[in-house]
Amino acid sequence: MTGGADSCAQGRGRSLAEPAFPHDDGTADPRVRELLAAVSEGHVPPIDAARALRSARLLATVVAVADDVTAGGSDTSSHMAVVSMVNDRGEKGLLAFTGVDSLAAWDPAARPVPTLGTAAARAAIDDGAEAVVIDVAGPHRTVLAGAALTVLADELDLERVTALVQAALAPITADGWADASVLDVRGTGAAADVLVVVTSAGGGHPDGRRLEVLAQQAAQILASRPDIQRRVLGGIGVTAG
Repeated sequence: MTGGADSCAQGRGRSLAEPAFPHDDGTADPRVRELLAAVSEGHVPPIDAARALRSARLLATVVAVADDVTAGGSDTSSHMAVVSMVNDRGEKGLLAFTGVDSLAAWDPAARPVPTLGTAAARAAIDDGAEAVVIDVAGPHRTVLAGAALTVLADELDLERVTALVQAALAPITADGWADASVLDVRGTGAAADVLVVVTSAGGGHPDGRRLEVLAQQAAQILASRPDIQRRVLGGIGVTAG
């Protein structure tokens, strides 16, 4: 979703969440604008931005699409559709905006629909889009695609991840001296989605390995497992408990 001539398309995938911002006046959150500016300047990785934008209010946009048109060119019935854009490579991105000002800069006639970043990402994925494009006309156009889009959608199979992590760490925990807990830390401000806490009743291992060393070994094992990493694109942290 970078570069190329864009054209409009209307999505019909998962419905956006019902508006949950009854007193929202459409003003952009300055913290969100600052975050997007940092992304555009290369100071913040897109995945970190996606994690932060999950709970942010964004504005999706809908337009009226004619279903039946008379011979004179007027429409007799229509429906509202979420707007996406397609670039010259055929990649589709659902449009979202940080405020009514950036929406109006793109299309003054578009209707804003407040929604969470997570809901926008899930709607994009269900509609076959490869990205969420935020503030396409500025001030800081940001494209969240690939892993960043998955992170924004915030879908995590914690049960499966837990099983994989515990199986991977069996060389450390099988003798019963150490244990590993897998925690969902999304929404806590942590720099990861999953935190693995390595604990030991005696504060270490009988062979002399301290708890911190066990945690380091656990981190090395998990870093070598792409099958686990792919399931937690928002990041896995390891700490000694």
